[in-house]
Amino acid sequence: MAEIKIKVDIPEEFKEEFELALDKVVKQFVRAEKFKRFDEILKNSEMTDELALKLADELKKRVAKRHGL
Repeated sequence: MAEIKIKVDIPEEFKEEFELALDKVVKQFVRAEKFKRFDEILKNSEMTDELALKLADELKKRVAKRHGL
């Protein structure tokens, strides 16, 4: 992963708050970009939410059966 360094001069009393806020913004940006990629990958998918839920339910049942639950 690439590293980007940004130097920002701020008053010392805001350092901790600024770091927390910047960390939050970066995480939100990365999350949004991941979702954009997922949307691009899945844009031609024919799977519906209903089908996904059905498959998940079947998988849960198989796992439970396998583990004797």
